Amino acid sequence: MSLQAAVDIALCRNPRTAAAWAAAQAAAAGAGAARGALLPQIDAQIGPNLNRSQSFRGTGFVDGNGQFIGGGASTTTATTTSVRLGLNWLILDGGARAGRIEAADANAQALSAQFDETTQAVVLEVVSAWNLLEANRAVEAANLANLDFARLSADLAAARKAAGVATSADRLQGETQAAQAELTLIQTRGNVASAAARLAVAMGLPPGTALSLGPLAPLGSVAVLARDAETLITQAETLRPDLRAARAQLESAEANVRVARSAGRPSLGFQASNTLSALDTDIDRNLTSAGITLSVPLFSGWTTRYQIAQARAQAAQQAATLEQARQSAGLAVWQANIAYENALASLSPARALVSSATESADLAQGRYRAGTGTFADLLNAQSALASARQQLVQAEFNTRTAQAELARAVGDMTRYQEAPQ
Repeated sequence: MSLQAAVDIALCRNPRTAAAWAAAQAAAAGAGAARGALLPQIDAQIGPNLNRSQSFRGTGFVDGNGQFIGGGASTTTATTTSVRLGLNWLILDGGARAGRIEAADANAQALSAQFDETTQAVVLEVVSAWNLLEANRAVEAANLANLDFARLSADLAAARKAAGVATSADRLQGETQAAQAELTLIQTRGNVASAAARLAVAMGLPPGTALSLGPLAPLGSVAVLARDAETLITQAETLRPDLRAARAQLESAEANVRVARSAGRPSLGFQASNTLSALDTDIDRNLTSAGITLSVPLFSGWTTRYQIAQARAQAAQQAATLEQARQSAGLAVWQANIAYENALASLSPARALVSSATESADLAQGRYRAGTGTFADLLNAQSALASARQQLVQAEFNTRTAQAELARAVGDMTRYQEAPQ
């Protein structure tokens, strides 16, 4: 499996990216809903109504013509059916709808940028876990080489002791060093298993998933990998998703100021309707109406003024938040670049240290085999070689990690995969 394949799996399976994508989709739908306010609103209503009326009279009475009207009761039942089609269209609203559309569009852009931010965080998590696993595997390989060297030295000491040209102390020290190397190797293999579980979880897989990773390309020279901090800071101004989100949130806040101002401006609307009603089965009325309404707000108890002030304050707050995010981004890029430069600076000495320590250990082992060197010199050289191998692994791990974190600070994780190796 390549690193890019691991990243692709993580982006598909990680729940954080799914949640961020759903939020971005919801914001995009909200922007579409805001545009719906520009169109006329048409509705239809239909429904029958059952009307029942009862009247009651007493024992009887004489009317004005001298006729006797007897007592009793009467009941009238009728069904009224009505159908109504109505249209409402807000023609002018002082810029409220336009402001809401701008705010909704800006909010959609902010949520889209936050999705990019989440995506890059997931990519960095996978890259960091990948590098940690590769580093632990490199440590395992180094410790395995140390164990082979220690066993060879222990066998050499035992052979010289059997030949009567070495002491029991040499043999015991050789066995001790070999046992220590074997114990270190066992501990390292535990670290490898733990790092593999961490990578699997970062990819959205069960921690016990068996992973077969492809090898990473070797790191290039310091001159090839170096970057200019000022250029990176300039690029981060455009590339970082959190800055894009903050700018979009500022645009949304500024649009809300325009929405608040519209509450104090006149509005113009058009309404039209047609109502058809029938009593039982006979049509008895067809009512059509149409009109234009101009609404002019005169006094709202200073509510509009305070809402405008509130919206302006929120816009000012968002502008300050954007500036704070911009400064933090610049500092993050600067610090990440320093860490990257320091990691790069350690590569050449670490490589030279392994080369010289390997040569020194081979020389010490040869001198001890020939009887011209002491076992203490051999142990010192062996320990120095083991330490040098550890330091080279750590230097390469630090460089790869710093490279990924610098790309994250700039806001473009593709830099990590595209950087010269």
